[in-house]
Amino acid sequence: MNRYFLIFLLCISVVGFANGQDTIPFKLNDHYNILVKALINEKDSADLMFQISMQEASLAPNRERKMSSVKFDTTEFPEGLSKVNRIQVAGVTVDSIWIWDNELTGYGAEGKIGLKMFQNKVFKMDFDASKFVLYEGLPDISAYSKLPLKLNRGQLFVEASSSSGEKMQTDEFLLQSGFSGAVLYKQKISEDLKLEELPVIEKKIMKNSSGQEVHNMVSVLPNFQLGAFQFNEVPVNFFLGDGFQQRSNYLGADMIHRFNWIIDIKGGFAYIQKNKNFDDPYYFRKKAN
Repeated sequence: MNRYFLIFLLCISVVGFANGQDTIPFKLNDHYNILVKALINEKDSADLMFQISMQEASLAPNRERKMSSVKFDTTEFPEGLSKVNRIQVAGVTVDSIWIWDNELTGYGAEGKIGLKMFQNKVFKMDFDASKFVLYEGLPDISAYSKLPLKLNRGQLFVEASSSSGEKMQTDEFLLQSGFSGAVLYKQKISEDLKLEELPVIEKKIMKNSSGQEVHNMVSVLPNFQLGAFQFNEVPVNFFLGDGFQQRSNYLGADMIHRFNWIIDIKGGFAYIQKNKNFDDPYYFRKKAN
């Protein structure tokens, strides 16, 4: 075979390896949660929700299938933990992954899986093509906007800005793909923004284990900005009452699913690009209709 042709084939293979190694198809449920099909310990099939705010995996208490290959130990944690498992999602296999028991998950799922699915690689959440793409290095990001990304205790945070008046306030937001809403504010920020005084579109009254009332509120925030992208009249969540303290701001699935994301944890940046869902109805507007 001609040596120049061999060099050409080698170049193609190297470029292909750098641009994308593995892909994982996914689907969105009606609550904007990401679902993938998994095989656990080469035996049990499960539909798992991808939870970007966790590292390991879990199974839900209301799962329909038994998952007999997963052996839980309750001596260390009463809720149950299984420490040595293999989970295969499409062509990606994750070894020695922990699985927690009895954790709630998204609609249509029997459990959750977190960032270990990507094995410390750069990954893309491509909502236009309904798939994840794993990369050995950073792919072409020329069409994307850049966001600083912070890793804290295994969770990912980006900065965003909010305004209920003339002044914009910038804060850190935990990427939380299990929360269906667009944004949820921690207590202090909701007070600073005076969210209680904004138009309310939903209110739920709950009680904690001590019988204290907690009000789950949804108000309409005039302005929210993520990177270069501005959103107006955004339904946002917050809590009122002493029975519960929300300690982190959330950037939820409603906001996440409007962009294609390239996540480079080691490099410390996320890259976002508008996708086909950008103008979708807001989750809490959709619920109201």
